[in-house]
Amino acid sequence: MATADFYRYRGVVGSLTRSRPVDDPELAQARADMAEETLVDAVARALKKAPPLAPQARERVIALLSAHPVAQ
Repeated sequence: MATADFYRYRGVVGSLTRSRPVDDPELAQARADMAEETLVDAVARALKKAPPLAPQARERVIALLSAHPVAQ
């Protein structure tokens, strides 16, 4: 189930899409925010359904996230 933040970002993207060109920086940021929220929501749902993680599995998940570039 999507979070309230996702719906807020989706609304912003929908609104900006109607009035801005495709390469508009604010629209691009809104799309990035929505994609980020989608990822965070998916991870949260997966962790909620998963059994407790073994320390090695937890470290693997942390390593995956740590290897991903951080936005500036």
